Amino acid sequence: MLILKKLDHRVSGGVARAKKFQELIRNEYQDKKNIGLAMIIKHREQPGKIAEMHLVGHVQNNDVIIVDDIIDTSGTLCEAARVLKERGGAKNVYAFATHGLFSGKAFDNIKNSSISEIIVTNTIPQKPGEKEIDKITRLSVAPLLAEAIRRVQSKESVSSLFANQPRSNLKGQ
Repeated sequence: MLILKKLDHRVSGGVARAKKFQELIRNEYQDKKNIGLAMIIKHREQPGKIAEMHLVGHVQNNDVIIVDDIIDTSGTLCEAARVLKERGGAKNVYAFATHGLFSGKAFDNIKNSSISEIIVTNTIPQKPGEKEIDKITRLSVAPLLAEAIRRVQSKESVSSLFANQPRSNLKGQ
């Protein structure tokens, strides 16, 4: 498994977030040495137009997780998946983003892409037609928000909610 972060001009922040995500995944899995880190660096010709993408790192024969904050039209995401599979030799490409905006031709882009699955949270309302896209999984932030509210009301730490804790700590709350 390989963690990947798409980058543009904000390189330093993206690298730090990708390393943090890599650390969280390593804490969950026994086979820690197979969890690497690679980057896709994109250069935009103009807004909405990618001039080129460069893959930094090795992804051949690995499953790759792309981490991003938001998916808008999914054009960059789908192009990154294509680069990872065609040029990098990745086995499967998965994506996780906090916000799934899915505007414009996003659903067509996703349907026709080489992405295996996209996971987003429900911070943005689901768009008509999204349920028909088998590649999109939407997770609820309700348990996390409920726990944060409970901790505030109980005068407990909210920041510890985001410390390196196993995912199972929030299930069923």
